[in-house]
Amino acid sequence: MLQIILIFALSFENKWTELVQKAEKTVVHIVSLKKNNENPWTNNHSEGSGFMFKIEGSVITNHHIVADSDQIIVSSENGTVFSAELIGSDPILDIAILKIPTQFWQKPLEFRNLKNKKLLPGEEVMAIGNPFGLSSSVSKGIISAVDRFLDTKNHLKWGLIQTDVATNPGNSGGPMFDSQGHLIGMTSGKLAGEVENINFAIPIDKIIYWSEKILENKAIHPMIGLEIKEDYINQDIDSMKKIIKITNMSQSAKKLIQKNDIILAIDGNPVNSKNKAFEIVDNLDYPNTIELLIFRYGVGELRISLNLKPRALDDRYL
Repeated sequence: MLQIILIFALSFENKWTELVQKAEKTVVHIVSLKKNNENPWTNNHSEGSGFMFKIEGSVITNHHIVADSDQIIVSSENGTVFSAELIGSDPILDIAILKIPTQFWQKPLEFRNLKNKKLLPGEEVMAIGNPFGLSSSVSKGIISAVDRFLDTKNHLKWGLIQTDVATNPGNSGGPMFDSQGHLIGMTSGKLAGEVENINFAIPIDKIIYWSEKILENKAIHPMIGLEIKEDYINQDIDSMKKIIKITNMSQSAKKLIQKNDIILAIDGNPVNSKNKAFEIVDNLDYPNTIELLIFRYGVGELRISLNLKPRALDDRYL
């Protein structure tokens, strides 16, 4: 019995090493150069990772790596160095599509369909990247949570995968894949400060959806113009219920919405979390209208239609 367990453990270990050997061929190191106007003899630069995407000759990475770059240099796993061209990007999701010479492009890993096979906390995952320029660095961990909402100092983020996979500067933009070798997302960042092993990845289904919008020049994230918070109300004597309460609103919504209105549903979808609310709105096309079912104290339930507005990177509204 012990021998069988050992053989199984070894075969599983070998499976991961085989996956790494296959995956690392699709990972690239990216250096983004920006001219220094104060000193023309020097360049500012940022480094990160990227991986082969489904369109022939394309690489996907994080927007923040290549933003405002004058030149993008890419090096592959075998050391080949070549230039890349920025096709388009989405700063809100933080993805960018690069075009590289087709002779250096490799067929990407298979993408996991996250709607048919949902990610589950506890699943083992692996990331490959170039932290501090150390090419093809591999780290492994588990999914800690899914559908994470982040309210950072500068931006709001939603629908993220949280993992305990070790990541460092330079890992951003690299692929994360499951035990079957299927791509599940892109490493995007980590919490800074006195925290350990709290890292985040952008799900691959979001990357596919918004990359198509980028190529169609339609990557506009919509918003309603409401500030919201999660709160709790008494459901009965022994329990409480989580709700979404409106705390403020844009000028255009003030005629129809009041502070402390409770959002019960968005376009017919019940909501009780900020992440769910942002996901529903973000998946709508722009321009469009949206229907809110709200509860107002002293009035009861109301149905209100509002026009969607385009979201800017620093907007904090739903």
